[in-house]
Amino acid sequence: MPRPARRLVSRRARALTGAALVVCLASGAGYAFAADPDPQDQKKAVDGKLSDARVDLHETSQDLVSAYTRLKSTRAKLPGARSAAKAAEDAETTAKGEYDDAVAAYDLAKANEDKAEKDLKETSSKITSSRRAVAGFAGEVYQQQGLGSMSVAVGSEDPGAFVDKMIMAESVGDTQSSALEELSTSRANLVSTGDKLSALRKKTSDAKATKESKLSAARTASDRADRKQRTLETLESDQTSAAADLRDAKREDQRQVDSLQAQSDKLTKILEERARKQRIREAAIRKAREEQAQREADARARAARSAPSTDTTSDDTSSDSGGASAPDPNPPAPTSSGVLQAPSNAPVSSEFGLRFHPIHQTWRLHAGRDYAGACGSPVYAADSGTIISALPPSSTGGYGNQIVIDHGVKRGTSLATTYNHLQSFAVRSGHVSRGQVIGYVGTTGTSTGCHLHFETRANGTPVDPRGWL
Repeated sequence: MPRPARRLVSRRARALTGAALVVCLASGAGYAFAADPDPQDQKKAVDGKLSDARVDLHETSQDLVSAYTRLKSTRAKLPGARSAAKAAEDAETTAKGEYDDAVAAYDLAKANEDKAEKDLKETSSKITSSRRAVAGFAGEVYQQQGLGSMSVAVGSEDPGAFVDKMIMAESVGDTQSSALEELSTSRANLVSTGDKLSALRKKTSDAKATKESKLSAARTASDRADRKQRTLETLESDQTSAAADLRDAKREDQRQVDSLQAQSDKLTKILEERARKQRIREAAIRKAREEQAQREADARARAARSAPSTDTTSDDTSSDSGGASAPDPNPPAPTSSGVLQAPSNAPVSSEFGLRFHPIHQTWRLHAGRDYAGACGSPVYAADSGTIISALPPSSTGGYGNQIVIDHGVKRGTSLATTYNHLQSFAVRSGHVSRGQVIGYVGTTGTSTGCHLHFETRANGTPVDPRGWL
């Protein structure tokens, strides 16, 4: 959620504002300077921001709940993913072991087959050699004696030789037959063994291929399980980070709500205090009016008692005229301390205090001093200070063109002056010097003629200018 940037305020500006405006709000003045936002307007603005901040806080809270729900769902899937990854890893390990066993069996079968083939070749060689030896021996016998043992015996010179030749011939035949039979058997056995080894080798080769296929499938499953686990772990990390960001945002939203609520509560107290003082002021004004009315009634009664009884009409007329020209109810002005100088060379036409308002036709507090200058005559700064506002009639509520100057702390009091109903401004901002022309007398706002309405405000409250002049 975007947050507006906070403006930096200079120490000088803070001091001026604190001296002239903030203190005015804190004191609950009857009405503040035109430059100082009205507490009621401030409260409306703060309450609007407070409402927005509460909406932001609610939305952030909902987002945080959703984030926690997603995180909980992800974390619930993680054990299964990790278990599946472990099972896939175990299956891969088993498949790898079986594959290694198949490879070992294949290698052993091949070695046995190679040995059998070697033995078969050696036996075959021996058979061939034996066959050649027997054939050679038989040839010699045939060449010497003819074919068959009988032929050998018949050719003997004496009976003993005859017997010897018969035995030799039979021996040669037996030896030949035995050797041939043994060689034939050995060859058959070797061929059978070779065939068995070839079959075993093929079977082992097929088993090796099967185990290799299973190992490949196990590795693929293990990689897939690992990827799923990593994906869930990454998602968990991202969701945990997002939840942490939302927690921080919620704390910031809550802090903003608390801050705005505190401002709203403070402004509420200021408005309550202002209303209380306004009631006290109105009661004082009402009491002053009642006392003035009583004095006028007493005066008319005394006049009626002292006048001849036949001059009733004249007495009534005197009473009516006396009501219009009642004596000034204001107390005597205090002595001037010389802190401020007069803002105009024109004569004073009305002092600070209760007066009968010429437009509203009621007794009310006249919160300043009027100088009866001609329109366009210069208006001077009563003392050095900083202009904190120069406002048009639309923003001053009857004061017309108005300038407000902050003079800082005087006699332990934050002092400001206002210059009202101006025809125009000579300056609108910045620092001004004592006696500098700041504007010109006019009759803007609620006014019956050209004059300067000059006010002095101590801690924001209107006071009699004569106490500072």
